[in-house]
Amino acid sequence: MIKNILVLLLYIPLSSSSQSLIIEVDEHHFIIDETNSIILSHIENIESFNNISSYNDIILSLNGVEFSYNTNPDSLSYSESYSVANLFKQFSLYFTPLPIISIESTNDIVNEPKTLASFVYSDNEQIITSNIGIELRGGSSQSYPKKTYDIEFWADDNGTDTKKVKFGDLRTDDDWILDGMYNEPLRLRSYIANNLWLDMHMPYYLENEPEAKAGADVKYVEVFINNIYNGIYNLSEQVDKKQLKLKSYNEDIRGELYKGITWGAPTFTRLPNFDNTLNTWSGYEVKYPKESDTINWQQLYSFTRFVVYSSDTEFTNNIWEEFNYDNYLDYFIFLNLLRATDNTGKNIYIAKYKADEPYFYIPWDLDGCFGIIWNGTNADITDDILNNSFHKRVIKLDPNDYSSVVKDKWAEYRNNILSTDSLIATFEHQYQFLLENKIYEREALVYPNYEFNEEDLDYLLTWLQKRLLFLDNYFGNSLKINSFENEKTYIYPNPTTSFIHLNGLKDIKNNKYKIYDLTGRIIQEGDINDNAISVENLNQGNYILVVNKHKYQLTVK
Repeated sequence: MIKNILVLLLYIPLSSSSQSLIIEVDEHHFIIDETNSIILSHIENIESFNNISSYNDIILSLNGVEFSYNTNPDSLSYSESYSVANLFKQFSLYFTPLPIISIESTNDIVNEPKTLASFVYSDNEQIITSNIGIELRGGSSQSYPKKTYDIEFWADDNGTDTKKVKFGDLRTDDDWILDGMYNEPLRLRSYIANNLWLDMHMPYYLENEPEAKAGADVKYVEVFINNIYNGIYNLSEQVDKKQLKLKSYNEDIRGELYKGITWGAPTFTRLPNFDNTLNTWSGYEVKYPKESDTINWQQLYSFTRFVVYSSDTEFTNNIWEEFNYDNYLDYFIFLNLLRATDNTGKNIYIAKYKADEPYFYIPWDLDGCFGIIWNGTNADITDDILNNSFHKRVIKLDPNDYSSVVKDKWAEYRNNILSTDSLIATFEHQYQFLLENKIYEREALVYPNYEFNEEDLDYLLTWLQKRLLFLDNYFGNSLKINSFENEKTYIYPNPTTSFIHLNGLKDIKNNKYKIYDLTGRIIQEGDINDNAISVENLNQGNYILVVNKHKYQLTVK
């Protein structure tokens, strides 16, 4: 890693009769996007330029290349854009308080494998230059015009040797994510949600592992790919063994980490046999131990079987030996505060610090939340509870007086970090930061079909206040033990891509179903097997599911 402290050179004549101001910005602290006619630059001590009206001639020198202002500004700030020119070409100039990342590759950036690229990061304190391997990341997000990337820092040209880097207060590591947040209208939700989880929860074993984090930390950056401005990103840590400080494999499995990638065992609705020659099982993908060391699904299978099939007495007496109590409490509150519909099992990690200790949850991919779903569209639903079969059993059996404990914990949070005023202030502060620093304006320049407006913030804040009122009632009434019996959402996941599960399992088991399109035509029918229905053969769209003469709206995405 090349790490230098760099000072921007500014020349301001001391004489009151001086007529010229030259602002010099060194290499790596600016990028010129010729295609979109955008210049993005750092500027040190921008507050010192709050009154430059006395200068007749103001020049911006970018590593020796001079640009003149079409109209001399009275001041310089992050909250203004400026028209500048060089050799008769006009540019929109912006100064940014955020780090700037430039990535250049002569090869196409594809899903996999990683391709070689050069990387430059700069902020007010450091410059990092390196080779990286870069690839596209995500599923449906790969179809967006703004891509999300996985990057790994290389000490060579082929990734044989990697190297670790550090960005500000984030961890030191070689593996990072650049999250484009294209499906999030305000570019706020994922950033705030990740930070909120870290504020709410700390690993229970922190005394033994003081550097362990409960999830991924993020920071805003602005990104250029091959000198084309790509907008604001979350630079994100990875959720992995190093982040959680799990115990290392030493011929025996100690620390464990699994990623939920689809529905099934993560929602405790399927328990097929496992195959230790495969790195996936029933909706999970193994992340640690490494495949090259071993694959053994037995412990996770046994835990899932315990949740699903143990007797009520066994479950009540032993569940908090199998799963960490504090983590469960915090995650259930967090999940429902966000109403993160994809995070009941699919977008979740489950981990174990070391052998013979309990499992715990780590959230990830927190973009479809706070009133929107996975594709960025509004879901103005505030009066339901997200759950999986694990949650439902805990609420039904109430082990260790769970309902009273989570009620008290909710009340405690509502008096501090989850107070209405605190949450609203957080969203408003971040929104104003992006708005006033012209970041929304820059995004709109390169993604002209994407709108940013204050109505999106009004919707979010209104949704949040209604959600908090509902949850105050829900948690305040000790979870209402029978609340799940009357839920509006009878089928889940919904929307879905491959299959759905049905609540009230005893009532619907072995019954038949029919799926109609919106014209009333039967598209699919059959028996309900294992409390699930496959919809893999259905096209994207809206349908009506009929079970026992009851009708339910179904969306396939």
